[in-house]
Amino acid sequence: MITFGSSIICMDHINFERDVALADELGIDFFHLDAMDGKFVPRYGIYPEIVKRMAQVSDRKMDLHLMVEDPEFAIDEFAGIDNIEYINIHYEGNEGNILRIVDKLKLGGKKVGITLNLGTPVSVLNELMKYQEIDSVMFMGIHPGVLIQQSRPATVIKKCYELSLLQEKYGNLDMVQCDGGVTFDSIPLLAEAGVTNFVCGSSTLYKGVDLSKPWDFNKSLITKNFQKMKDLVK
Repeated sequence: MITFGSSIICMDHINFERDVALADELGIDFFHLDAMDGKFVPRYGIYPEIVKRMAQVSDRKMDLHLMVEDPEFAIDEFAGIDNIEYINIHYEGNEGNILRIVDKLKLGGKKVGITLNLGTPVSVLNELMKYQEIDSVMFMGIHPGVLIQQSRPATVIKKCYELSLLQEKYGNLDMVQCDGGVTFDSIPLLAEAGVTNFVCGSSTLYKGVDLSKPWDFNKSLITKNFQKMKDLVK
């Protein structure tokens, strides 16, 4: 089953509640949250207070992508938000403490996702999958936290096929996710390669949105984009 998530960072940050309500109305499968500290990546991301408020106006499930130097601190900040089902931590920078972080997530009742940057080989997942330590894998289609860059779907497709070999050997993951560079053109190709969960933002769900235009214009555009996404994987 192919699922789609709304990238919260691509919403109108002055009108979060309105945009969350529209995504709910459309039937989006989940909300994707980016937490960034300005150090691990050169941007700042969403605050836990905003996510707590979101959880009060929507019961939609969320997944949290941590792009931070101290994931254990961030986990504590977001752990009490029940809507967050998956927490994704980067393999990069956490190699030595990865199992300690995995244990922390499991003890907190969260599902464990491992995120891999474009240059990180899939082979690093071998031991984690062998011993059933993780629930999902998220492939970055771009360099995290960097705006205006070329996506590399061919790299993600190659990684998906490599991951499929590990899944054949050790068992299937709950989901295989792609974040960044997801486009209308790449969705069918990535789905065929094994991606089951797409993070959708400015190149798909919110493509063409112009905040200077009336809400009715943008609402209609987002609605049409969502239907186009769904039609691509029928």
